[in-house]
Amino acid sequence: MGGKTVNGTDVTLVAIVGGSASGKTRLAYAIADAIPGAYVIKEDDYYLDAKQLENFDPSTFNFDEPASKQHDLLVQHLLSLKAGHGVDIPQYDFATHSRKAATRHCDPAPVIIVEGLHAVASPELAELFDLIIYVSATRPVRFERRLRRDVAERGRTPESVKRQFDSIVEPMHMLHVEPQKPLADIIITNMGPPDFDCLAEPVIERLRERDLSC
Repeated sequence: MGGKTVNGTDVTLVAIVGGSASGKTRLAYAIADAIPGAYVIKEDDYYLDAKQLENFDPSTFNFDEPASKQHDLLVQHLLSLKAGHGVDIPQYDFATHSRKAATRHCDPAPVIIVEGLHAVASPELAELFDLIIYVSATRPVRFERRLRRDVAERGRTPESVKRQFDSIVEPMHMLHVEPQKPLADIIITNMGPPDFDCLAEPVIERLRERDLSC
C-alpha cells in the first residue's frame, strides 16, 4: 500500500480516528514526535470554507458529519504524497470558519499521520491508509473533556456545550465515528488521565515491525 517519496523512501500513512475529545490529536503528535521526519495532517483543516457556503450559520451548521469536510481534496493530497509529490494543505481558522490565505506545504515523509473524526469514514479514504488506529473513550469521559476544553479555550458556556453534545456531537458520533472502529488495526483505550507516550507505544511498535526507522 505504501507509496514512494522522491528519494525512494516508503511513505506510510497512519490514520488516527476517534470521537470528539477522545485524545486522538495528542496521540497523533506523540507518535509523530517519536518518529524522525514524521508529521501530522489534521482532517479539520479540510473543513469547507464558510465563505464558499451560501447562508452559512455556525450555530446550525453540522461540523460533526463527514460532508462538512472536503474529503476529495484530502484524498487527492494523500495520493500525491504517496506518489512522491509535495502538497499545499489548507489551514482552517475556527474563529472565522474559513480557510486562511496561507497554506502549509508538506513533502512526502516516511510516516504521515492523519487525525480526525472521519479520517476513514469513506472507502476512498480508508483504502489509502497502511495503519488505522481508533482511540476509544466512553461518552461521559468524552463529554467531560470537551466541556473543560470548550469552556476554557473557546469561551463557551457549560449549557451550550451540553446542548451541542447531546443534540449533535453524540448522535453524529454514533452515526459516523463509531462505525469506523471495526476498520482499526489497533484500538487504544483512553479513559483516565492519559500518558500519551505510553499510549503511543503499541502504534510505534507496529511501525517498527514495518521496518521503519522509528
